[in-house]
Amino acid sequence: MDALEFRTCAEAAPADLRQKLIALPDIIADWLAPHGGLDGCKVMDFGCGPGELAAGLAYAHPSSEVIGVEVTDEPSRLGGILSAAGLASPSNLSFRDVPLGQVCDDTDFDVVVSWSVFEHIQRNQFDAVIGRLKTRIRPGGLLFMQVSPLFFSPEGSHLWVLGYTDWQHLTRELSEVREDLDASSLNDRQRELHWKLLLRLNRFTAPDFEARLCAAGFSVVRRQIDRIDREPPPELLNAYDREALTTEQIVLLLRRD
Repeated sequence: MDALEFRTCAEAAPADLRQKLIALPDIIADWLAPHGGLDGCKVMDFGCGPGELAAGLAYAHPSSEVIGVEVTDEPSRLGGILSAAGLASPSNLSFRDVPLGQVCDDTDFDVVVSWSVFEHIQRNQFDAVIGRLKTRIRPGGLLFMQVSPLFFSPEGSHLWVLGYTDWQHLTRELSEVREDLDASSLNDRQRELHWKLLLRLNRFTAPDFEARLCAAGFSVVRRQIDRIDREPPPELLNAYDREALTTEQIVLLLRRD
């Protein structure tokens, strides 16, 4: 299956899958275009999950080598996901499974991309993980990172399953959040997964992410900060910075020094 056939099938896929296969790779390609693009590059998708984004990048850039890196067995699902949409896994895509807090052994990456992953790296491991990532990127190589939603934003808990879209994780006590999970229709395993996800969010703000990445030896090439046009509850404005409460997304393109 060539890139054109892939795009035709992907455009007919369900919206969520179509976004990961087409829209997100297109965004990343747009950001990279002024800096040499992705064609012919060695690319890592760090924290790739099942690998839909990695597959989209691989199909869109057939001369590139794309390696998805994941701490779970999620990439084992990619074949079924693509098959259901009439697609096959691209030949220039492979995966590496790594322990939590580690990165793959492969080196000399031209580009590392990470979409909605860095907020899940625990605070006490973050600097070490970024340091390891840096060693896998060639000097002058690029790191593209996107984080959304940031923790202090309205949906920062990632608990959409509970309808938490209005700062409930900040206005409710932690015990109340647990009670909401226990009262939900989720099964026991799902409840525990969502609970652990919440507890492990690192709570970094947009300036925190940028400062830590620059301290690790990266320079910002381009940044995008997206804020919401909503007023936080007064009780939160008494306790938190308005900018932190209203900043929903950060996107950074950084160059390894």
